[in-house]
Amino acid sequence: MFSRNLTKKEIEMIGTIEGFVREKHAQSTAHDYSHVLEVARRAIEIAGRISEPVDPFILICGALFHDLGRVGVPTGAMHGIRGAAFVEQFLKASWVDKATGKKILRIITRHTPTSHIPPESIEEKIVYDADTLDRFGWIGILRGIMGKAGSIEDIIEKVIAKRSEDYNLLIFEESKEIGRAAHENSLFFLNELRKALKKRSKEIRELPLPEGP
Repeated sequence: MFSRNLTKKEIEMIGTIEGFVREKHAQSTAHDYSHVLEVARRAIEIAGRISEPVDPFILICGALFHDLGRVGVPTGAMHGIRGAAFVEQFLKASWVDKATGKKILRIITRHTPTSHIPPESIEEKIVYDADTLDRFGWIGILRGIMGKAGSIEDIIEKVIAKRSEDYNLLIFEESKEIGRAAHENSLFFLNELRKALKKRSKEIRELPLPEGP
C-alpha cells in the first residue's frame, strides 16, 4: 500500500521524468517506452496489493528510470549501474533531495540481476518484480525472441527455461498472482511452438527423395 499521497510538486516532476524517458527510449526496440510504462503500471499494481508501506514518488521515479542504461548501447550488460550514473546527474539538477535521489538510484541499480546487487528496500523489490512481469504473455515472448542469435529451436528452449526461472524468482506472492495466467499462457504457446518445430524437423528428415534408376 502507498504510505502517502503525491504532492503537486512530485506529480509535476514525474511528468518531467516521463517526457525525458519517453524521448530517450524513442529508438529502443525490446525495451522501448511501452515496456517502461508497463513496468510503472505493474509497480503501482503490486504496491496496491501488498501490506508494506511504499513511497509512491520513489517507486514511480525508479520504475520510469529503470532501463535508461539500455539506451544507446547494443547490450544490456550492467545497464542498471550505467543507468544510475546517468540519472544521478539528472537528479542533481533537480529539486529532489539527496536522500530521496539515492533511493531512486538504488532501484535503478538493483532492478536487474546483471548488477549482481539484489534488491533490498520495498520499492526496489517491487520494481524488480514489475520488470520481470513484463517478460510473460505475448509481448513478453516477442521481447524474449527479438534479436536473439541461433536456431529458432535453441532460442525457444532457452526462453522456456528462462521464463520458468523468472517466475520462480518473483519476490512477492502478489506478483506471482498477477503474472500466473500470463506465465502459463507463455509456456503453453512456447511448448506448442516447440512441438510444431519438432514435427517439421521430423517431416523434413522423412521426406522421400527421388531415387535414381
